[in-house]
Formats: sequence, C-alpha cells, structure tokens
Amino acid sequence: MVTATINKVFVEKFVEEQGYPGVGAFEERKDLQKFYKHMTDEQLTEWVAQEGLEYTPHDSQSINRMRLCMAILYKHFPKEPSAKKESKYAQYSLEDLANMAMEHDVVFEDTGNERILRMRAIMALRAAKVLD
Repeated sequence: MVTATINKVFVEKFVEEQGYPGVGAFEERKDLQKFYKHMTDEQLTEWVAQEGLEYTPHDSQSINRMRLCMAILYKHFPKEPSAKKESKYAQYSLEDLANMAMEHDVVFEDTGNERILRMRAIMALRAAKVLD
C-alpha cells in the first residue's frame, strides 16, 4: 500500500475498490493511523464490525471515535505485554523468610495462604529492620 498519498479521496477510493485493509497491510502504526484519520465514523464502525472487534461505546462522539480507532490499531498492532517488575524480595523463598523471622524473633500471623503469608513475613521483617 502506498502510504505517502493518504488523503480523504485516497481512503474513500481504496475502501470502495478494495474494502478495508487486513492485518499486515500497514508496515507501521503511523501509516494505519494516517489511513483511518480520513475515515468517517460510519466507516470506522463498519470496519470494527467486519473485523469482529469489540469496543465500549461512549456518548461522546470523539471518545467513541477514539475507541473505534484503538480497536482497529490493536488488531493490526497488538500491544506487547508489559514486563512485570521483579519484587525487591524475589530472591528470598518463603522458607528463607520464615527462618529469618525465627532467628530474629519476629512474629507475624499465619493465614494459610502462601502469598499473604509471604507478604506478612516481609512486612514484619521490614518493621523489625531485618530487611530494607
């Protein structure tokens, strides 16, 4: 697809002759954004329906348009999952934390849930200035 000549006339003619572009038709996000910038709300709604995409409609026309555009954008260029930041205390196992607590006479409540127990152990050890 030639992206240098994208304007309202080009978009209208392209959609009329070839339909809506499929995934992979655009090499870069900005090219897709330039393309749908010149579309009407009705065309965007039709494209979203044709792709089988979902979005949350809004009363505001501009917000609704943005949501339609984002649905199309994420279909063509999916978001990459964000890297989860590793915990400051990831190097300690629950057993290590429990041993530290016993060594330093730090007491915390056992809930039966390992994740909550781990959190309470860390909080108690931090309060006792055993951990930073």
